[in-house]
Amino acid sequence: MNDYALLKSHLNQDNVACMVVNCGYEVDKYYKFKIRKDERTPSASISKNGYIKDFGDNFSGDIFAFLHEIVGYSKPQALQAVKYALGFER
Repeated sequence: MNDYALLKSHLNQDNVACMVVNCGYEVDKYYKFKIRKDERTPSASISKNGYIKDFGDNFSGDIFAFLHEIVGYSKPQALQAVKYALGFER
């Protein structure tokens, strides 16, 4: 099993929400958040398995894609950030 598959098996709504919050976003109790600062209502949501969908744009993907495409991390940085957040590396 590769690193991505191992980490994806540990992702859920709560730990993905924590990672999104650590990137500076505000996630509400319904796991919804605003990707764009000028939004009046949240357009993105986090599903129970941690998958992120932005209904205001074309983005949908896992936390790795979010960190890479939205936040601007390189793919290796995104992998490292998720490893650290899930406690696989210190």
